[in-house]
Amino acid sequence: MKRKNNGTSFTRGRRRGPALAVAVLLTGVLGLTACGSGSGAEKPAGDSGPVTLELWDTDTRPERTENLKKLISMFEEKNPSIKVNYLGLPTDSYMQKISTAIATKATPDIITPKASDISALVAQKALAPLDDKFQSGGWNDKISPAMTQSSKAAAPDGKLYLTPATSLADVIYYRSDFYKNAGLSAPTSWDDFYAAADKLTDKSAGKFGYTLRGGNGFFSQFVQMVYPQAGVDKFFREDGTSTLDDPAVIAAAQDYVDLYGKDTAESDLTADFKTMVAQFGAGGAAMLSHSIGSYPTHVAALGADKVAAVAPFPSKSGKSILTGRMTTGFAMFEASKHKEAAWKFLEYTMSTEGNSFWAQKSGYLPGNLEVAKEAWVTDNPAMQTSIKAVDNKDAVVLEQPFYLPEFNSITTTDMLPDWQRVLQNQLSVKDFLTQSAVKLTKAQQKYMKK
Repeated sequence: MKRKNNGTSFTRGRRRGPALAVAVLLTGVLGLTACGSGSGAEKPAGDSGPVTLELWDTDTRPERTENLKKLISMFEEKNPSIKVNYLGLPTDSYMQKISTAIATKATPDIITPKASDISALVAQKALAPLDDKFQSGGWNDKISPAMTQSSKAAAPDGKLYLTPATSLADVIYYRSDFYKNAGLSAPTSWDDFYAAADKLTDKSAGKFGYTLRGGNGFFSQFVQMVYPQAGVDKFFREDGTSTLDDPAVIAAAQDYVDLYGKDTAESDLTADFKTMVAQFGAGGAAMLSHSIGSYPTHVAALGADKVAAVAPFPSKSGKSILTGRMTTGFAMFEASKHKEAAWKFLEYTMSTEGNSFWAQKSGYLPGNLEVAKEAWVTDNPAMQTSIKAVDNKDAVVLEQPFYLPEFNSITTTDMLPDWQRVLQNQLSVKDFLTQSAVKLTKAQQKYMKK
C-alpha cells in the first residue's frame, strides 16, 4: 500500500507543560432551588447534629448516576453524621446552572467538574484549593504523582482543585475476531493500521476497516490519531505558535483524512461516539479510536474474546506520543459552609475502598496506587495497554491546552464545520490546519502575556 512519509516533530512526571481543560462558561439564568450551600439552609460544620452536603454531577447518565449514588451511600454508611444530596445536571447545559449558582451565591458543596471547566471556575474564585488538605492527609504518597500534577495543570495558578481520583487514556480498539479471520496479526505500527483498515473493508457487505469521527467530539480522536503518527509532542512551540501547521502534522492528518469514504462509511461524516460504538458493536467497523472508558461497553456487546486494544503507535522516527491522559475527579466550592465534611467525601473518593469502586464502575484508571494493583485493573487489557505505554521511559504524553479559555470553542464550534468540509474535499487539510493554528496561536500568546 502506498503511504506518505511523515516527519517527526506525559506523564506529568516526565515533562512539564500545560495540560487539561478550560471551557468558556456559558451564561444564562435558570431557576435554582434553594439546595445550594450558599442558601444558608444548612448548619455550619461546627454545629451539633448531622451535616447535609449538596453534590452536583455534570455528567449525568443513568448508569453513572446509579454508581455515584452507590458511592454516596457507601460514604454515608461510614460517616453517619454526614448526608450527601445528589443532583444530576443536564450534560449539555450544566454550566448555565453553575454560572447562575455562582452569581446568586447558591453553589453546592461538591461538584464533578470536567477538567476543561477548572480554569473558568478558578477565574471566578468559585473553587476551594485543596493543596494543604491533600498534603496534610498524606495523599501525595497514596495517589499517582502523574495524575496529581495533571490535576494541578488544569488550573491557571497551578493549584490543586480537582481530586486526582481517576484518569482516561486513549487506545485503538480492534475486532480481534475480524483480524483472526483475515489472517492478520495485532497491529504494531501505523503502516499495520492502515493496511488492516484497507484489507478489512468490504463496502458491498457494509463493512469497513475503521470508523472515523466526523461529527461532534471529532477533535479528541483527531489528536489521538494524528499527533502520535506525526511524532509531535507539543501543542505549542516555545514562542506560543501552534503546531497544528507543522508539516508532519499536516502529512499525518492527510493520511488520516484519506481513510474517509475509502475505508470508512461515508455516513461517518456526522458520526459521534454513540454512532461509532454502534458500528463497531454491529460489525460495521473493525477498528475504533477512543478512551479506555468505553472498554466495558465493547465487552458487554461483543465479549472479551472479540475486543482488543493497542496504544497509539510510535511515529516513523520511533517517538512514542501518548494522548487522552485526562484526570477526572471531584471539587469543592469555596462558598461551602461544610468544608471539613466535604473534604471527608473527597478523601473517600481517593481512599482504597471508594476509589476502587468508583474507578472500576467508571472504567477509568484509578488514582490510588494500591487500587492500581487490584485484579480488575491488571486483568483489563485496555488499562494494561495504557499502563505499559506510559511506563515506556521514552514515551511523552501530549497534553491538550484545555487551560485556554478559547480552546473549547475553537476546537468545536469553529473547527467542526471546517473539518467536515475537509472530509468532503471542499477544503484542503493544509488550509484547515493552518487557519486553525492561527486561532490557537492567538489564544496561547494572549495567555502567555498574562
